[in-house]
Amino acid sequence: MRRTFIAVKIPVSKQTAEQIKNIKDELQDENIKWVEIFNIHITLFFVGDTDEEMIQSISSNLNNLLYSKESFILKGKGIGVFKNLQNPRVLWMGIEESEYLQHLKLTIDQMMKKLGFEIETRKFKPHLTLGRIKFVNDKRKFKNVLDCYKEFYFQDFKINKVIFYESKLTPSGPVYKVIKQIHLH
Repeated sequence: MRRTFIAVKIPVSKQTAEQIKNIKDELQDENIKWVEIFNIHITLFFVGDTDEEMIQSISSNLNNLLYSKESFILKGKGIGVFKNLQNPRVLWMGIEESEYLQHLKLTIDQMMKKLGFEIETRKFKPHLTLGRIKFVNDKRKFKNVLDCYKEFYFQDFKINKVIFYESKLTPSGPVYKVIKQIHLH
């Protein structure tokens, strides 16, 4: 069994990487496990533990489903938190609403349902996880950083591939290995 998921890889520009570093520097006293820039992605479908036969099936179905799909642009804008400001758990960069991304997610969900997987009922809220928050020491400073970047435009991301990943959890963080990569035109 391998732990797998389907995602779009986010090509982070040098300028955006520098902005993320500025945010990290401003929040350096907080207990946050930061995501490595090269691991930033948007999960379209978390599969979980997957046997080899199903990995082959997902790979070929994804290829058939996406071979003629177009590449597209996503806009990275603002930062925020999941759960809430009183009990923040995830610090994220926002992704502006994209009909194309919503359609892509729905198409993949339908494919996975046909393969016997349960579809998540929560509304899909595309975001880029920047860090997982263990504890916030200075809530006022933390809120000020969020307010400062709330409407900040980071960049346009050109999405030209969907990737089926294996995720290995290690003490130093997850290691992602590409199982199948489908290029968008």
